Amino acid sequence: MTSRLLKELSRKLTHQAYELARVAFPLTTLFEKDRVRYWQALPLRRMASMALGVFCAFGGLSFFIDLVNWTYLPEWAVLGVGVLIGVNGVIFFLIINRRNFMLVPVLAVLAIAAISAPRWLPHGSGSLSPDETRQRILFDAAGMLAAGILGYRFFLRFMDTEGMELARIRTELDLAHGIQQTLVPPIRHSTGAFEVYGVTLPCENVGGDLVDLIPAGDGWLACLADVSGHGIPAGVLMANLKTALRLGCSQGQPLPIVLEAANRVLPAVKQPEMYATLACLFFRDGHEVEYSLAGHPPVLHYRAATAGIERHTMSQFPLGLMPAPGYESARVSCEPGDLFVLVSDGIVEAVDTTGVEFGLEGVGRVIGTFADKRLEQISNALFGFLKTFGPPADDQSILLVRARNLSAPSE
Repeated sequence: MTSRLLKELSRKLTHQAYELARVAFPLTTLFEKDRVRYWQALPLRRMASMALGVFCAFGGLSFFIDLVNWTYLPEWAVLGVGVLIGVNGVIFFLIINRRNFMLVPVLAVLAIAAISAPRWLPHGSGSLSPDETRQRILFDAAGMLAAGILGYRFFLRFMDTEGMELARIRTELDLAHGIQQTLVPPIRHSTGAFEVYGVTLPCENVGGDLVDLIPAGDGWLACLADVSGHGIPAGVLMANLKTALRLGCSQGQPLPIVLEAANRVLPAVKQPEMYATLACLFFRDGHEVEYSLAGHPPVLHYRAATAGIERHTMSQFPLGLMPAPGYESARVSCEPGDLFVLVSDGIVEAVDTTGVEFGLEGVGRVIGTFADKRLEQISNALFGFLKTFGPPADDQSILLVRARNLSAPSE
């Protein structure tokens, strides 16, 4: 009868421990890549609630050990073993979440002490009377019940606070992601002389890359910007940059003046260390395209007549980094079938498992192979190659502009 009760109690305790672990560990991002940053930022009171829950859950094992142990230990010794086991649990919890491996020797010593404690602790009589046995079962049952209730209460307290906080953060991130999708939608546009396709793939919920096509007088400004950093701060600066560029274009300002104005405005709406690189093309009907670069990788120009790729580069400061004496632009000729390619650092600096960068050479190889395909197919092919390089470490964006039936240059 007693053996059956112990087995049933063991089964229920195991099931409860499994349910606690299944609910609590995913909630606390135990095995996510950013867990170290998460636990370091966790308020002390919430960390204490979780640690106490772990302590009670692990410490309650001592009462179960005593219940199934044939060797009688004094009650104070059972409590001492519970303290050792509980401390082991808390230290194990801190190690796997904070990666503080200097605590491993301490954990090993405490584990050995907890395992060997029943051997060196003073023992009582070798056998118990029926009344003492009944009393000891009640003692262990009360201990396990108290440890289970306290541990469960501390876990619930932690999950209630952290669960609401995570739900709030998730809601805000989803909202920010929706706003970014509105600010940076995929671009599919075609005029009589040019067709444009652009897309950005943020590495987080909110990215800092901007791909935009802006009407500007008698032409169009196609631009790709890469804001330093990730997440919401980069997304906010990206939105401010988009506003500045569109305002300049709406006023009919020349391309260098648009960049200078953005460079003056950005420092007031960003953190000191943040900045934005920019590559842009201004095109209209005709055989010339105006371009400008501000700290951005070169523009790749695929010439259909020769099937060769040229790089158009320009040494100028990124926007918002420091006061610049002035920005410049240049012009380049183009013919029907020519393709202009703008990419962000996330594509150029993608690294494979051997440490080799994708680079502009990799972009050039893809362009040379798929240059006669539709622009969206070229983009999909490029991102298909990038998937073999593993998860992206930065936002990845591409902007493609192809010359079509060009009219004579305007006078």
